[in-house]
Amino acid sequence: MRFPRTEWSLSNQGPRMFAKDSLPRLKYHNPTLPIRVEDTQSSTLELTFESADKASLEKLQKRDDSDNLEDEWTEIQTKPQEPADQASTSTSVPIFTRNGILGLKGKHSREIWRWLEHKTACKDVSITPQDDILRRKLQGIARKSAADRMLVKAGMDALRKQQAELKKAREAAERLTSEA
Repeated sequence: MRFPRTEWSLSNQGPRMFAKDSLPRLKYHNPTLPIRVEDTQSSTLELTFESADKASLEKLQKRDDSDNLEDEWTEIQTKPQEPADQASTSTSVPIFTRNGILGLKGKHSREIWRWLEHKTACKDVSITPQDDILRRKLQGIARKSAADRMLVKAGMDALRKQQAELKKAREAAERLTSEA
């Protein structure tokens, strides 16, 4: 993914939100998936597909886009492979690659996600009962920590007030001893 990360404008808002919200979620559920975000002037999302089946890569471009987002597709290329064993006479299955490129300028993050979802046929991960239990537990911890922060703040305020009163009392005592 490429977009001008340091330039704050409305045309970069969608790519910025997609990179912030969707890419970490995608990486969490697919840890081996290589994801790279680069700071460049052009705003594009480039997906590289690899498959041993050339026909499946040809179908990628033909999928209907419900959002009518303009995307570009490279020609299918054969990825060079090293033989598994020099002594082996078996031929390895060729790996084919193809890139899909989507221009991101002015696109909303949901549009980008729908394009990615449509082209890769990925599905949102459903919430499991364990996830729901963990979410409730974290919400309880957040509520308790908010109450704890208020208690600590009240204690610190009382301590600061006591220190200020002690300082005033010392100054008053010094004045009395210096007058005498």
